[in-house]
Amino acid sequence: EVSCLEWPVLLSFLWGMTPRIEQVAGVRLLPTYSYFRTYQRGDICRVHADRPACEHSVSLTLAYADGTAWPLEVADQPVAEAQRQTVRGDEDFGGEAHSGYAMAAGDAVVYRGHDYRHGRTTPNPNRWSAHLFMHWVDRDGPHRGHAFDGKPMLGPVDFRFPG
Repeated sequence: EVSCLEWPVLLSFLWGMTPRIEQVAGVRLLPTYSYFRTYQRGDICRVHADRPACEHSVSLTLAYADGTAWPLEVADQPVAEAQRQTVRGDEDFGGEAHSGYAMAAGDAVVYRGHDYRHGRTTPNPNRWSAHLFMHWVDRDGPHRGHAFDGKPMLGPVDFRFPG
């Protein structure tokens, strides 16, 4: 797992995707954070709702070692504030209606990560899979204080290119 604070190219990609995700979400957004993660064969992602910094989320599948789609599951209805879990998730949806999205490499699912429980309850069928997760908050919404994951901006970035 690598965060955009550890690998600035992820932050650049997050900023670059912001205008497109604004079109999908229908609101002006501020980036919060992104991270890259690999899962191994047999891994699951426990069912959970994310913290407020994940008001608008994108799960992007980058690659599968064996080319077998591994579905992301998202609840069909938002959860009440009192039912949200951010640290420990559940092994399944507990009878809660949800939909699965079989994602090929290059596919993305856009959802409200803070409002909808999500996870991958079926074990990963691939030797490994690679994923990028990106998150934003509504620029004018109640979670705007989570922009940039609550961290101060480091100042201007000067990308240097050889030649």
